[in-house]
Amino acid sequence: MLVNLSIEGSIAVLNINNPQKLNALSTSLVSEISEQLQGIENRAKVLVVSGTPKAFAAGVDINEIASLSFDNAVQTDFINEQWEIIRRIKIPTIAAVRGYALGGGFELALMCDMIVAGESAVFGFPEIKLGLMPGLGGTQMLTKIVGTKIASGMIMTGEFISAEKAMHLNIVNNVVSDDKVLPTALDLAHKISEKPAVSLKLIKEAILMSQNIGITAGIKIERQLFRSLFSTTDKKQKTSEFLNRQH
Repeated sequence: MLVNLSIEGSIAVLNINNPQKLNALSTSLVSEISEQLQGIENRAKVLVVSGTPKAFAAGVDINEIASLSFDNAVQTDFINEQWEIIRRIKIPTIAAVRGYALGGGFELALMCDMIVAGESAVFGFPEIKLGLMPGLGGTQMLTKIVGTKIASGMIMTGEFISAEKAMHLNIVNNVVSDDKVLPTALDLAHKISEKPAVSLKLIKEAILMSQNIGITAGIKIERQLFRSLFSTTDKKQKTSEFLNRQH
């Protein structure tokens, strides 16, 4: 197994563990990730995704890409929806990144709701150097975060950026020493897991929708989601507790 999933309480940790290949993403590895994460929303409230000390994931496996022609890629549906499973998970997700997060690995981190980066973390899209381009949503996700000018510069040059630069560009939430990456991500996960589950799912849904629709439509949907929480047990209990503390 190149992917390990552990669940403690309400926190799930998915660890990609193929250091010999710097956790390069292949069809078989992605299938393992997808298999491990089936039904994760029913087993945990927060998911942390981590790699190994030298790499979160250093891109898509070049050996697999090199063997594919255009016809093969289309016929085999190379990089299908299975590769997007992290993006489609409905509970909060946190990437704990040390070392290389390149190409598909960078995209995997961007799919997460939050990123905790170690001082050794390096981000970038080197695909251009191989006559390729991002294919797992990189052009879309990065542009939403940093804008067209910065995204164009990074993707068209293939240059890497440091964790500190990524922090400056709002790509990551915080930068810590490498030995504190997973503890920091887990601490964040625990803080989030203490919050009402339904609220968390609807907040995530609203934030993700904001990337695809205009602000007027987004606010309207947000308000509908907000009102829907009025029927939850958590809302009734938490508001009652708050009011009782005021007396």
